Amino acid sequence: MSGYSELISNQNVLTAIPNNSQTVTIDKEIICEGELTQIHVTPTEIGVNYQLQSEETTIGIPQAGNGSEIHFTITPSKSTNYQIVATDDSTLESTTLSQTTSIEVISAPINDIAVSISEKQICIGENTTISLSTSETGVSYQLYDKTSMQGDCIQGTNSAISFPEFSPFRSVPYHIVATNNICASTSTLNQTAMVLVGLSPEDHLHPTIDKHTICKNEEVVISLTPTDPTVSYQLYDGDTPIGAPLYGNSEDLNFEPTTPIASTTYRIEALGNKCLNPVDIRYTVNIDVHNPPQTNRELLVDREKICIGEEAILSIKNSENGIFYQLHDGSNFLEPNIIGNGNTIDFPSIAPLKRSQYQVYAHETVCIDKISLNNSQQIDIFDIQPLSLENFVTPSEICLGELVDIELPTSITGIEYILHDGNEEIGSITSSGKAVVFEKILPSEQSSYKITIGNCVDEFIGSKPEIVVHRNPKLQILSKDARYGNDGQLTISTSDGTAPYKYIIDPGETYSTEAELLELNNLAIGTYQILLVDGNYCRSSDAGQLVEIHLEDGKKVIVGNALTPNGDGINDEWLIQFEPDLTAPEVFIFNIYGQEIYHSKSYQNNWKGSYNGSVLANGAYYYLIDFESEAIKPIRGTLSILGN
Repeated sequence: MSGYSELISNQNVLTAIPNNSQTVTIDKEIICEGELTQIHVTPTEIGVNYQLQSEETTIGIPQAGNGSEIHFTITPSKSTNYQIVATDDSTLESTTLSQTTSIEVISAPINDIAVSISEKQICIGENTTISLSTSETGVSYQLYDKTSMQGDCIQGTNSAISFPEFSPFRSVPYHIVATNNICASTSTLNQTAMVLVGLSPEDHLHPTIDKHTICKNEEVVISLTPTDPTVSYQLYDGDTPIGAPLYGNSEDLNFEPTTPIASTTYRIEALGNKCLNPVDIRYTVNIDVHNPPQTNRELLVDREKICIGEEAILSIKNSENGIFYQLHDGSNFLEPNIIGNGNTIDFPSIAPLKRSQYQVYAHETVCIDKISLNNSQQIDIFDIQPLSLENFVTPSEICLGELVDIELPTSITGIEYILHDGNEEIGSITSSGKAVVFEKILPSEQSSYKITIGNCVDEFIGSKPEIVVHRNPKLQILSKDARYGNDGQLTISTSDGTAPYKYIIDPGETYSTEAELLELNNLAIGTYQILLVDGNYCRSSDAGQLVEIHLEDGKKVIVGNALTPNGDGINDEWLIQFEPDLTAPEVFIFNIYGQEIYHSKSYQNNWKGSYNGSVLANGAYYYLIDFESEAIKPIRGTLSILGN
């Protein structure tokens, strides 16, 4: 039995496998490239060797177990996963510890990033920008000019980045130093940025100009001295370049002749051979361009047509400030010149002796060539003698209140003819060369007509039309009312007229007489229209004067009681006299037997005692008269027919 047990025990020793549950720790899981760190194993077994491996690669030599802690010292170059293999010394049985560890190694910044510069050649004071094609997150980048760090660091973004725009003061290659923000490890990028910095062109040069004051369309030449052969010079009118740039020649530099269109200031920009932007030459040149006078100013005249000896005034509308204007009458320049002030200006008054065409010439203080304005003015002279105009008055003899026409059979185009009655202007006509007619003129007894020429300043009487005005006769009428119907009277008298007189009575007759008094008797009641025409054919009125004969004592109606239809003109018709405010009545006539022998709805005093075409026998007849008026009741009575 004892031999068997020993055999079994020896068998266990030969097949022993190391324990794999030890604790594995590391001092720092994250380290910078080149840094040391230690991996610890605890507890270790005596008789067991421990080997550190990285991705099946043996690192260093094995460490013998000592019953407590062992450690491995390493300097990893990259991030790695580590494991430990335990090997029994006697059986050579191995096992990998179940616990592994990892180390993250932070590498130095990469240095193969492309570097670019925006402007490789600049002048002092100009800016440029240095950029990186890519960058690393967690890395800061800074410019280095081999003397000192320049500006502030910029942080990587894992994309392209640019340093702030800056202004180098000398030519130098710029290096870029990359620093890891955690480990402070640095690297210098392989590429550099070289910038060439030159001096700016000299700006204290003095440009000159051959003429500072010119007339429009004249040329000027601008020069600059001294000039630098490494600098180009550009002439400007404000912001507009003039011609092509010229390179300096160490002497006077003459720009191409230029023709300024207005007063301006010329400046010159100088561009160095390494400069991005030109600089302004400190001094400029001014040119004062004097424009010729404007020819569209209007020439005015206060009177285009005047009479001999009268004056006219010519004016310039909207004159130009500082421009000289002079009149020319077609033959000579007239003194003096007048100077424009921006408003309307007047020449001294002129008194031409003949028709003249006036032109105005203008010139400027610098540009003294005279230029004529676009328009001119003609002044006509009217050679008219006083009271020389023939005239006709139609009719030449009138009654007061009638109208006449006053005619000038010939006239002059453009003449204004003015008709006056005494000091009162009646009307004016500007002639077109035809006859001038003042129509429908109403003269008075005191009218005194004259025709003046309106084109003349002073009163110029060309004609005095003569008109004979007769007074119209005046009527005075006295009437006497009728007592019996046909015994009314009118007494008519006249004054202011001229005999012989013609009295026209309607209804009635016309009487011609030298007498200024006319008496009319045996008139029926009614309305009479009386018109008087005197020996000058003047009328008392246009339509006649109305006068009425009424019935005496306020009677309204008088009925005739007798009829003698024998043709002698007396009582041949049966008359019913009534006031004018009544209408013609309805009439019935009956014989003694009650037979109706006449009837009229509106009796007109025209029944001559007939029945069926025959004159009735003498005798008594009865009538009924109805005025259809509330004021007058129907009238009944007896009528006698006599004289058959």
